[in-house]
Amino acid sequence: MATTFTELLGENLLQHNESGEETSQISTDKLNGKYVALYFSAHWCPPCRKFTPELAKLFGEVHNEIKDNLDVVFVSCDEDQEAFDGYFKEMPWKALPFSDRDRSQTLGEKFEVEGIPSLVVLSPSGEMIISDGVSEVRSASKNALINWSKGKGLYWKREAKEGEHVWKDISCSQCYMKPLLGSRHGCPNRECDIDLCSTCFTDHKHEHPLVEYLIPKKHHSLEELCKSVPYLLNPDNDEKVETKTLWEDGVKSVGFYFSAHWCPPCRSFTPKLAEFYKEAQTDSKAFRIVFVSSDRDEDSFNEYRKTMPWVAVPLNSGALLKAYFQCSGIPSLIILSADGNLLARRGRDDVSTKGIEALKTWSRGEKVPPPPPEEYEWSHVTCDGCSKCPVIGQRYYCETCKNYDLCAECEKKGHDHPLKLIPPPNDEDED
Repeated sequence: MATTFTELLGENLLQHNESGEETSQISTDKLNGKYVALYFSAHWCPPCRKFTPELAKLFGEVHNEIKDNLDVVFVSCDEDQEAFDGYFKEMPWKALPFSDRDRSQTLGEKFEVEGIPSLVVLSPSGEMIISDGVSEVRSASKNALINWSKGKGLYWKREAKEGEHVWKDISCSQCYMKPLLGSRHGCPNRECDIDLCSTCFTDHKHEHPLVEYLIPKKHHSLEELCKSVPYLLNPDNDEKVETKTLWEDGVKSVGFYFSAHWCPPCRSFTPKLAEFYKEAQTDSKAFRIVFVSSDRDEDSFNEYRKTMPWVAVPLNSGALLKAYFQCSGIPSLIILSADGNLLARRGRDDVSTKGIEALKTWSRGEKVPPPPPEEYEWSHVTCDGCSKCPVIGQRYYCETCKNYDLCAECEKKGHDHPLKLIPPPNDEDED
């Protein structure tokens, strides 16, 4: 059902004067007949502070072309008026008054905004036509705003054919199919950020060699998994080691360690893993670890890998491994047997609970037996009733409250909403 912008945003909005030094109220009716992009953002949010000047620059470049058809309205997620005022000065568009905090929250809930920065584009009748405008801007720059002024989205989609893999949240950088379906090709170089569908790959010329991504959860040998890794790096120096040494000479299993120097939990876990690894190596060298970095520069990468007693994948050669294993957070330790079968998706948890016994088990090419449900340790989950961390045993989750967990003891005390018992994850579950 059609909604007026006055009903949606209230009677008045804020707008800068021509000098940009002062703001004044204008009637929301000035949006009538236009497409409107609601910009959910906050000054306290680092990704927002990075994206806002980029969006402002693009908006300024195309303003004369789109001004009669598209406008942007800032919906603040800031915590006080002062932060809102300072942040809004950086923006060349309109804003919902900070005093209308309840409306900001209502808009976020109505359009299911789960994270910021977020751009939601509405039609002149107030209907959402684009839910992920930030992604469109990052993919197509100012062309995204030009498209919105014509009521068009950047991305298109089709039904997956039988056997085609669906690359969730991945789009083709050339034709903008999203999600990308079927084979996916990309550049291992971290600065390039390019993904191509099979059709666009055929016609595309790129400065670096492009590689085909491996389908997640499909079985591959270690050699196939590491086909994009030209060599490995010795931890003590820059000596190059042949990649095949990972699975030769009687190796029973390999651990892929995804980590980064900038990540505090990684820096805490790495020395513990290194200590267990060195101890396990004195008894058997049938278990190997390889470091796959998420560091942002060569200096951090080199400094960090020298703290590890295992080899490392070169900084620009880990993209295919990250995509294949689909680990959503770091540190992550994923264990494969010598023939490529999954032994542990949550190797970090096994190390935390079993210590060196986990590494000895992997050295035999075996899985670490899971604990019984009543002893399962929910790493990084805190009970919102008694603040126990981690929750051990049964875990209950409130889908109404969101991000609300209770241990078994606190569940017995009752809760305002229905609670869902969460079963311990298995190796087939993603992180």
